[in-house]
Amino acid sequence: MADACPEGVKERDVRAVAASRGLVGAANNTKWNELISYFRGMSDWRPSYRSKSVEGCVSGWDVEWFYHLPFPFKGVQWLDIGLHQDGGARPGMLLPRSAYIDHTDRFVSLLRQIGLEFEVRKDVMRIWGYLPKCYEDFPPT
Repeated sequence: MADACPEGVKERDVRAVAASRGLVGAANNTKWNELISYFRGMSDWRPSYRSKSVEGCVSGWDVEWFYHLPFPFKGVQWLDIGLHQDGGARPGMLLPRSAYIDHTDRFVSLLRQIGLEFEVRKDVMRIWGYLPKCYEDFPPT
C-alpha cells in the first residue's frame, strides 16, 4: 500500500527533501490507500497514471496498479490520472472504434469523498501529495 518502501528508500529522507523544498503535505497514507484500493478493485478497466517525486523525477505513463506505483507515496509530489478509456473494438460494444468512455464524474466524486486535493484539465486529473501546487507538464486550461 502507500507506505510500502522499496529497499534502500527511507521515508525520513523523503520527508527531509520535501521540507527542504518548502513543500507541505496535502495527502496522507490513509487517503492514498483509499485511492489505490479503488483502482485496484476496478475489474473492467484501470486508468493510466504518472507521478512526480519530491526529488523532481517525473515518471512515464503506466497502467499497472499493483507493483509499479511510486512507493512510498510519502514521496509523491503529484499523481496524474488519465480520465478517458478507449471504448472501441471490443466484442458486443456498440460504440464506434474512435469513441471513448469519460470517467471524469466518477473519479471527481471519488476524490471528493476521499478528501484529496485535485484539479482536472482536459483528460487528466492531477492529485497533489504536496502543496504548493505544481502545474509542471499539466494541460493548459
